[in-house]
Amino acid sequence: MPTRGRVQASMDSVAAGGDIGAVVTGDHNAVTHVYVIGSSQPVSDAGQKALSTRLISECHPLDLEVHHAIHVAARNDALPAYVPREHDAHLRGIVEAAQGGTSQMCVLVGESSTGKTRACWEAIQDLAADGWRLWHPLAPTRAEAALAGLATVGPKTVVWLNEAQHYLAVPQVGERIAAALRTLLTDAARAPILIVGTLWPVHWGELTSLPASRDHDPHAQIRPLLTGRQVHVPDAFAEQDVLALRSAAENDERLAQALAGAADRRITQFLAGVPALLDRHKYAGPSARAVLDAAMDARRLGCGVDLPAAFLEEAAAGYLPPSVFQSLEEDWFEQAVDYTARPVHGNATLLQQSRRTPEYRSADRCFRLADYMEQHGRRTRRALCPPSSFWEAALEHLSHPSDIDALAQAASSRWRLRYARLLTERARQLPRPEHAVRFYGEIPDHDWRDVEAGRPVDHLTCRALADLAQTTAEQGDYEQAAALAVQVAECCQPDGLAEIALRHEEAGLTVEASDLAHHAAAMGAPSCLSHLAMMREDAALFDQAEHYARAAAEYGLTETLADLAMRREAAGDRDRAQDLWEAAAVYGHHEALAIIARFQYEANDIDGAVHTAREALDRGDAARHRLHRVEPLWIRLWPHGIEPDGTPTSSIQDHRSWWEY
Repeated sequence: MPTRGRVQASMDSVAAGGDIGAVVTGDHNAVTHVYVIGSSQPVSDAGQKALSTRLISECHPLDLEVHHAIHVAARNDALPAYVPREHDAHLRGIVEAAQGGTSQMCVLVGESSTGKTRACWEAIQDLAADGWRLWHPLAPTRAEAALAGLATVGPKTVVWLNEAQHYLAVPQVGERIAAALRTLLTDAARAPILIVGTLWPVHWGELTSLPASRDHDPHAQIRPLLTGRQVHVPDAFAEQDVLALRSAAENDERLAQALAGAADRRITQFLAGVPALLDRHKYAGPSARAVLDAAMDARRLGCGVDLPAAFLEEAAAGYLPPSVFQSLEEDWFEQAVDYTARPVHGNATLLQQSRRTPEYRSADRCFRLADYMEQHGRRTRRALCPPSSFWEAALEHLSHPSDIDALAQAASSRWRLRYARLLTERARQLPRPEHAVRFYGEIPDHDWRDVEAGRPVDHLTCRALADLAQTTAEQGDYEQAAALAVQVAECCQPDGLAEIALRHEEAGLTVEASDLAHHAAAMGAPSCLSHLAMMREDAALFDQAEHYARAAAEYGLTETLADLAMRREAAGDRDRAQDLWEAAAVYGHHEALAIIARFQYEANDIDGAVHTAREALDRGDAARHRLHRVEPLWIRLWPHGIEPDGTPTSSIQDHRSWWEY
C-alpha cells in the first residue's frame, strides 16, 4: 500500500474544564471556540473541527504514533510495505461493521513494537474514501482532552486511542472516560463511530483484572468497555505469513533486511530498531549499563515515564562495584547518557531526554526509557531487587507522589520495610500541583503494609456455568460455549475459559482457540498457552508451537520452551535446541544457562562454557546441576515424563540413554 503524503499535524487541542470546553490554538493559547459538553445531538462540521478532527486522507501515520522503521537509502517513503496477518482479518471485520453503520470499538493487545498501531492505521484506510474523520485527543493531556471532547464526537469519526492506558489508567479519570466511551458506542444519533486503541498485555491485565475487594472496584466502567473487544497481536509472524512476507520483500529492501535478520520472525521489532537497541544495551560500558538498569528497575516497579537525571545518577552508583565506581571519570554520568541517547535504526534510543513536565518542574532534566527496553527489563530483571542506592535516590530526588507511592509498595513486597515506611511518609508530605488536584483529586492515604490480594470466591453459579460451557462444547456448540466461558472467566473461572480454548483447538477451530487462549491467559490462566504449544507441536506445526511457548514464557511459564528444546535436541536439531534454551534463559528458566554451557562445552567452546556456567552460578541457576550431565525437564515433568501417580512413563524411560554419557 503506498504511503500517503505527509500533512503537518494540527496544533489545535481541546482544553478540559467543567461543562465547558474551549479550543486552544497557537503558541499563545488563544481561545477560538467555546462549546457545551453533554449534548447528544449530531455534531456539525464546525463541531468536528472544534475537536481537531481531520479527514483520514489528510493524516499521516507517523503523526499518529506509528513507529519509524529502519532506514534504507533506496526508499524515501516513511513506512515499509504492509503484510496483513491473522489479526488484520479480525480488525477488517470490525471496520466493515462500522462502515455499515454500527458503532464499533476494538483494542489491539500486544507487546511493544509488534505492529499494533500500524495495523490500526492500515485498517481505517477503507474508511477514508467515505469521508470519515479522525480524532486523536492529545492536549493539554490525553486524558483531559478525551474527557472534554468525547461528548461532542459526531458520526463517521475514528476515535484514535493509541496507548490507551494514558486515557483509561489515569486515576479517577479513566472511569469517566470509559463511561463516556460506552455512552458514545450506544448513542444511535451519533452512529457510526469507530474507536480503536492499543495496549500492552500488562496494561490490559491491570485494566481488566477483577478487584481484590467487592467493596471497591476501580475499573467498574473500564472492564465492561474492554472485555470482548480485544484483538491479540502476536509478537512474531506466523508460518503461514512468511510466504506473503517473502513476496513483499522482493520489492522492499527493509522487509528483506528484516526477513534475513529478525530472530524468530519478529519482523516488526526488527524494523523498529529493537535489535540495535539490544545490542547497544548488551555492549554498554559499566556506567551506561548501571544507568539503564536503574531506569528499567524504576519503570518495572511503577515509576512514571519521565525519570529525573539526579535520581538516575545517584541510583546508578549502587549498581556498580565500589572499585569500578571509584575508577570512573568525574563526568561518568554524562558519558553514560550520551551513550544511551545515540539513535539506532528508526531513530530509537535507549534513553531519550524528555521535555520538562509539571510533575518534575524542580528537576533539571528527565530521561525516558525506550518502550522495548522497559519490557526487556520486566522480563530479565523481574527477580532482582534494586540496591539501597536506588531507594535512597527515590527518597531524595523523586517528587511525584504516585511514583513514590508505587515504590513504597514495591519496597514492602520485597521486605525493604524501612524504605517502604520512609517512602510512604514522603508521598504523603509532598504537595500536588493545583491543576492536578482539581482534575485527579487528592491521593488517598496508603497503607504500606501488603494488602491481601486474590480473585473472588469460587461462586457456585460460576462453577455451574463453567460446567454448562463444557457440556455445550461437547454438543458441538462452540460459539455458545465460548460465550459462557468468557462470562465466567470475567468473575472467577478463567481455567474454564482455558479448557474451552483447548476444546476449540481439538475441533480444528485454531483461530478461535488462539484468541480464547490469550484471553484466558490475560484473565489469569496462562497455562493454556503451554498446552496449546504442545498441541501445535504434536500436529507438527513446530514454528507455531514455539510461538505459543514464548507467549507462555511471557507469563513466567518457561517449562514449555524447555520441553521443546529437549525435543529439538532429541531430533538432532541442536542449533534450534540451543536457540530455544537461550530464549528460556532470557525468560529466567532455572536450568537454561547450565544446559547452554553444556552445548558450548560439547562444541569445544571451553571459554564460552566457563563464562556461561559462571553466569548460571551467579544467578543461582545451576547450583544443583553438573555441567556435562543435566537431566532434561521432560523426563521429570508430567505429561512428558512423570505420570499422575508418580511413576515414570515407559516412553521416556526408553529415551534416557541420549543424555546419559
